[in-house]
Amino acid sequence: MPYVKPEKRVELNRLVEQILKYFENVEDKDRDGQLNYLFTKTLKSLYEPSYINFERIMGLLTCIQHEFYRRWVSPYEDSKMKMHGDI
Repeated sequence: MPYVKPEKRVELNRLVEQILKYFENVEDKDRDGQLNYLFTKTLKSLYEPSYINFERIMGLLTCIQHEFYRRWVSPYEDSKMKMHGDI
Protein backbone atom coordinates (compact mmCIF):
# COMPACT_ATOMS: atom_id res chain seq x y z
CA MET A 1 0.00 0.00 0.00
CA PRO A 2 1.20 3.52 -0.63
CA TYR A 3 2.26 4.65 2.81
CA VAL A 4 0.97 8.16 3.34
CA LYS A 5 1.16 9.84 6.74
CA PRO A 6 -2.24 10.16 8.47
CA GLU A 7 -2.20 13.97 8.38
CA LYS A 8 -1.64 13.90 4.60
CA ARG A 9 -4.42 11.34 4.15
CA VAL A 10 -6.93 13.77 5.65
CA GLU A 11 -6.04 16.36 3.03
CA LEU A 12 -5.92 13.85 0.17
CA ASN A 13 -9.19 12.23 1.25
CA ARG A 14 -10.96 15.60 0.92
CA LEU A 15 -9.88 15.73 -2.72
CA VAL A 16 -10.81 12.09 -3.28
CA GLU A 17 -14.29 12.73 -1.84
CA GLN A 18 -14.80 15.60 -4.30
CA ILE A 19 -13.80 13.36 -7.20
CA LEU A 20 -16.05 10.54 -5.97
CA LYS A 21 -18.94 12.99 -5.61
CA TYR A 22 -18.44 14.03 -9.23
CA PHE A 23 -18.44 10.41 -10.42
CA GLU A 24 -21.72 9.65 -8.62
CA ASN A 25 -23.43 11.41 -11.54
CA VAL A 26 -21.37 9.84 -14.33
CA GLU A 27 -23.04 7.03 -16.25
CA ASP A 28 -21.27 3.68 -16.11
CA LYS A 29 -20.62 3.75 -19.88
CA ASP A 30 -18.75 7.06 -19.52
CA ARG A 31 -16.82 6.32 -16.32
CA ASP A 32 -13.76 4.55 -17.76
CA GLY A 33 -13.08 7.24 -20.34
CA GLN A 34 -13.42 10.02 -17.80
CA LEU A 35 -11.17 8.25 -15.29
CA ASN A 36 -8.60 7.70 -18.03
CA TYR A 37 -8.77 11.41 -18.88
CA LEU A 38 -8.42 12.39 -15.21
CA PHE A 39 -5.35 10.22 -14.60
CA THR A 40 -3.70 11.05 -17.94
CA LYS A 41 -4.25 14.79 -17.49
CA THR A 42 -2.90 14.62 -13.93
CA LEU A 43 0.23 12.71 -14.92
CA LYS A 44 0.90 14.96 -17.92
CA SER A 45 0.58 18.00 -15.66
CA LEU A 46 2.94 16.67 -12.98
CA TYR A 47 5.79 15.34 -15.15
CA GLU A 48 7.84 17.01 -17.87
CA PRO A 49 8.26 14.90 -21.02
CA SER A 50 11.48 12.90 -20.71
CA TYR A 51 12.37 9.25 -20.94
CA ILE A 52 13.16 9.01 -17.22
CA ASN A 53 9.78 10.52 -16.34
CA PHE A 54 8.00 8.19 -18.76
CA GLU A 55 9.74 5.29 -17.00
CA ARG A 56 8.69 6.67 -13.61
CA ILE A 57 5.07 7.03 -14.73
CA MET A 58 4.97 3.54 -16.23
CA GLY A 59 6.46 2.15 -13.01
CA LEU A 60 3.93 4.07 -10.94
CA LEU A 61 1.03 2.74 -13.01
CA THR A 62 2.43 -0.79 -12.75
CA CYS A 63 2.68 -0.48 -8.96
CA ILE A 64 -0.91 0.81 -8.83
CA GLN A 65 -2.02 -2.20 -10.87
CA HIS A 66 -0.19 -4.63 -8.57
CA GLU A 67 -1.52 -2.94 -5.43
CA PHE A 68 -5.07 -3.06 -6.78
CA TYR A 69 -4.72 -6.74 -7.65
CA ARG A 70 -3.14 -7.65 -4.30
CA ARG A 71 -5.62 -5.72 -2.16
CA TRP A 72 -8.89 -6.17 -4.07
CA VAL A 73 -8.82 -8.72 -6.89
CA SER A 74 -6.86 -11.49 -5.18
CA PRO A 75 -9.05 -11.59 -2.02
CA TYR A 76 -12.14 -11.61 -4.26
CA GLU A 77 -10.77 -14.52 -6.29
CA ASP A 78 -9.83 -16.38 -3.09
CA SER A 79 -13.37 -16.01 -1.75
CA LYS A 80 -14.86 -17.28 -5.02
CA MET A 81 -12.42 -20.20 -5.04
CA LYS A 82 -13.59 -21.17 -1.54
CA MET A 83 -17.21 -20.81 -2.64
CA HIS A 84 -16.95 -22.76 -5.92
CA GLY A 85 -13.83 -24.88 -5.43
CA ASP A 86 -10.36 -24.61 -6.92
CA ILE A 87 -9.48 -25.41 -10.52
